[in-house]
Amino acid sequence: MAKEKVTKRRNTFFQGFGKSIIGICGLAALLSSFLCAFCPFINPSSFVWTAFFGLGFWMIFFSNVLILIILISLKSRRTLLIPILALLFSMPGFVKSFSFGEKLDVDSQIKVMTYNVGVFRDYKVKSKTVDEVKSSLAKFVKTHNPDVLCLQESGKWPKNRAAEFSKKIGYKYYSYNANNGNSYFSKYPIESVNSFKDEKISKFADIKKIKIDKEKYFYLINCHFNSFGISEQEIEYINDARNIMKDSEIYGKSLITKLKNGFVRRTESTESLIENLPDDDIPLVICGDFNDTPLSYTYNRMTKAGLNDAFITSSRGIGKTYCGPLPLLRIDYFWYNDYVEVVDYKRFKQTTSDHYPLMMSFNLKEIEEVEEER
Repeated sequence: MAKEKVTKRRNTFFQGFGKSIIGICGLAALLSSFLCAFCPFINPSSFVWTAFFGLGFWMIFFSNVLILIILISLKSRRTLLIPILALLFSMPGFVKSFSFGEKLDVDSQIKVMTYNVGVFRDYKVKSKTVDEVKSSLAKFVKTHNPDVLCLQESGKWPKNRAAEFSKKIGYKYYSYNANNGNSYFSKYPIESVNSFKDEKISKFADIKKIKIDKEKYFYLINCHFNSFGISEQEIEYINDARNIMKDSEIYGKSLITKLKNGFVRRTESTESLIENLPDDDIPLVICGDFNDTPLSYTYNRMTKAGLNDAFITSSRGIGKTYCGPLPLLRIDYFWYNDYVEVVDYKRFKQTTSDHYPLMMSFNLKEIEEVEEER
């Protein structure tokens, strides 16, 4: 009997100790969820630190789910409220990050594909040459047959190479910007548009008019916002928990500086882009690599500008677009205004880059049709 009492006491002690540890972890996760909920509304140029929590939304969300399950199994009623509150704080972020959208049961007129090709380097098979990667991309494009292909990080295109690639994929029209690495390849005529008042925008975005026929056309903006510029060694440092103290002087400070600068630069780019958007009574599609998650100031500003996220309206799931070592990041987007009807949104897992290609199928709306909906 004495042995049984000692064993029960030990079990009670360890159970209580376990509940306390999980409770402390739960409080940390609750605080993180709270900061996550507010980070889209705080300009990183004014206060950058909350932006870090938006970057780790899914890690924080799943941590709260795990803590909730553990506390239920431990029958800890007192601390059960902590992860429940944390998950409630996470709901606005969840709605932006997880889609329940559906494909429309109508035919689409236009298909646009966006893809960060990473300067035509194979992310996994590093021995592949640029020409081999371009050949692989050409086959991929022919298979899925978009009407317009928008590339980011496509380089400067040496003499005649863009024309050769355009011919290889069977497209008559092309345009590229050697300053920012953005390229367009199209079955329809491409016209330059001088709607950007701020010349700095050309460092990260281009706007073109895509003419479907004499009467129908839409504006297409191809973007590549500043990345964090994190090296492979720094990513390895992040992914290995043993490195928290080890090499912190080498990588820790450098990482924080790069992350801070990245958030601030993208905020500046977002503000410039929104201020220079063309008239809102013309169909507009914006695509590219924004390097920011749905829990970011960038995303919030785009939605406040009246733009819609095609993934949320027409897809399902988490929809990560970055396939590098940092998990569950959706940083590539299709945005559109009310004069565009999205029929379908697709993500293709076939990639040589550390980004997945995306394709949006859509129709152009008439002005009368939009006014009736409003």
